[in-house]
Amino acid sequence: MLLRFRLSKIAITSDGSQAFLQLILADEDRDATRFLWYKTEYTSDGNLCIADEIVTYRFTRLPFGLTSSPFLLSASLRELATMYKQTYPIATKHIENNIYMDDFVIGTSTDTEAITLYREMLQLTSHISLPLAKWTTNSKTLQGVWKQENVPFREITQVLGVKWDTDKDVFQIDVQAKIVEASKEPVTKRLLLKLMSKFYDPLGLFAPVTVIVKILFQDTWLSGIKWDELLPPAVAQQWHKWINELQCLKDIRIPRWIGFSETSDVTIHVFCDASERAYGACLYARYTVNNFVEVNLICSRSKLTPVKKITLPRLELLAALLGTRLLQYFYRETNMHSYTAVLWSDSTVAVSWIQGDPNRWKTFVCNRTTEILQYTTPSQWRHCTGTDNPADHLTRGTFPSQLPSLESWWKAQNG
Repeated sequence: MLLRFRLSKIAITSDGSQAFLQLILADEDRDATRFLWYKTEYTSDGNLCIADEIVTYRFTRLPFGLTSSPFLLSASLRELATMYKQTYPIATKHIENNIYMDDFVIGTSTDTEAITLYREMLQLTSHISLPLAKWTTNSKTLQGVWKQENVPFREITQVLGVKWDTDKDVFQIDVQAKIVEASKEPVTKRLLLKLMSKFYDPLGLFAPVTVIVKILFQDTWLSGIKWDELLPPAVAQQWHKWINELQCLKDIRIPRWIGFSETSDVTIHVFCDASERAYGACLYARYTVNNFVEVNLICSRSKLTPVKKITLPRLELLAALLGTRLLQYFYRETNMHSYTAVLWSDSTVAVSWIQGDPNRWKTFVCNRTTEILQYTTPSQWRHCTGTDNPADHLTRGTFPSQLPSLESWWKAQNG
């Protein structure tokens, strides 16, 4: 959903206020939501007190905490869109695939379409008495409409956990204060895992930074250190350097809008690389704007190498497989299968495996080249030098202070 959010020039987000409670449970299902509560009553002096009696209640509306609640809400909203598809064509087209729980994350091409979408969404959700709140957009025109109608909106918000500055229309990393404060705590394996999980980066835009701490955690695991045992000085020093530099990431501004439309001449480039510690793939869009070539990082994925030793050529093949899956993820989420894709690797062995007959190779290579060729063709795979491969940053890691000016990562270019 965040990938689609980056494709539209105009972006709009909203939140369904108390969305679950707007859905009424069928009579035959209400007994499944029974719960026990103390009976309350008023005393003679008007005070509310708890009586010594247990009362059975049941929900008549959809509770928030049920396992099935998110699905029921999502299914209900999609059914609503289907019912009013002819009446509100713009709203229903955008809502069908851009709902997460009670969050609406939508994009349009023009300000006029954005205003129409806003009006239709209000009318559509009114059929189930669902008020929409927490509006945000980068469209100054739509913001002007909201000001006239006294609709509150925010200039800085969180979109599915990612910080979005609507005024500048950029993404920022949210470096939590608790992570920086934890730099003063004794460094243990438990602390390492706890804080590593708080670094939220769903698109992998900051993956070179997270690779370092993942490798550190794997080292502590392999060394047999206990959860609350102090880490060796060498590891602790690397950890302190990493966490003290996190503040450098706050200055990075990543354009939300990738910069091209569906009619643009776009080529997708996927770079793959591996080392003995990690392997990964990163995806870029190359397009032309006003006769100037632009290249932007879209997303990336990285993994640590298995504990069991694998030869470097096979790790390069795993990176190629990860790149293939990343490309398919991009196609599936954006529905942009018409864009030409080129996949790059600096391993001549891996490229020769992919461009050869899978049945010639042993089982490990055969299985992975077969999957790669299921979604790509041999002619799409090309060789590049290691110095020209931006995926190299995913295999060795980069400290936070280096990432803001790392053009080879953000733009896939050197020097």
